[in-house]
Amino acid sequence: MIVMKENWYVLFVLVAKEKKLCSVLTKKGLNAFIPQMEYYRRDIKGNALKSLFPGYIFIKSEMNQSDFDNFLYKLEDQRDGLIRQLKKDGISALRKEEIEMFKKLLNNEGILEMSQAFIEDKKAVVTKGPLIYYQDHIVKVDKHNKLACLDLKFMNRQILVGLNIKSKI
Repeated sequence: MIVMKENWYVLFVLVAKEKKLCSVLTKKGLNAFIPQMEYYRRDIKGNALKSLFPGYIFIKSEMNQSDFDNFLYKLEDQRDGLIRQLKKDGISALRKEEIEMFKKLLNNEGILEMSQAFIEDKKAVVTKGPLIYYQDHIVKVDKHNKLACLDLKFMNRQILVGLNIKSKI
């Protein structure tokens, strides 16, 4: 049995065109998505979704780097809004550790769901959600806005995630 390697690619695009380009890539058979995070909105007193990294489209594909580059080139006018592909030394900019992190944090739809936690000894103890794998990386909790800041960096910025603090049971 042959096991195909899944590669991850990241495209930097104009924010105003990211949904349209993501749709084009999906229609062409790629698993393209805009990573989103679930967060609390005080104005509606409920959860909503927003882009985790505005202006970025992630693609999971069995295509190797060369085939993916050719695929993008052949899109021609359909790649409207594409600024560039994130690559370093000719290969995908995502490191193996980052791919593993995103596999744990994002669900199958590319959404970072809100996690649940309680505070004990001034630390968040995650009881449910994807942050259960990364509770030791929480450096700051904003109870008012239901957010946690992780010391994990991606694209030179800290990752903010939704975190609902409950009373300890």
